[in-house]
Amino acid sequence: MTQIRFRRIRGIRAAISTATIALATAGCNYGFRGGGGFPPDIRTIYIESFENTTPQFELDQLIFRELTERLPRALGVRPAGEANADAIVRGRITRYDDAAVNFRSNAAGGNQVEVLQQQVQVTVAVEIVDRRRNVILWESSTLTGRGDYNPDTQTDQDARAKAIETLVTQIIDGAQSQW
Repeated sequence: MTQIRFRRIRGIRAAISTATIALATAGCNYGFRGGGGFPPDIRTIYIESFENTTPQFELDQLIFRELTERLPRALGVRPAGEANADAIVRGRITRYDDAAVNFRSNAAGGNQVEVLQQQVQVTVAVEIVDRRRNVILWESSTLTGRGDYNPDTQTDQDARAKAIETLVTQIIDGAQSQW
């Protein structure tokens, strides 16, 4: 008799678990579709090299490389040529700063300052345009990526790479937030 109750209880628990999972997944609207957050007809994307208005000549190439590597996969689209793409990503690098954010006076006195931490900031304006409808799918006039470095052990290039990485993450997050 105890074994029969145990089997019944186990059977009831299994049925409840199965029903709970079925209800949870049936009510879930999440799924993979062509656009990864874009309208379903956006399947391909072209990434333009950003216009660079800063004296840091290689920034446009670094941002282009990071966008090309991460953006299509994150948005669920394929890269395409400009003439064939459903959407185009374009932007402008508007600012580059490399400044001390943490420092202290030299213990020896005088006017000496010891820089403990520097920060690179890269600011861009970006838009993603639906080519067929000629409408802006997403845009931001001021996205700023930041990267810190210790000038004694790291270079500004380390911080620049981090700043660009955070910029691309912001672009991905912004584009995905629209849908």
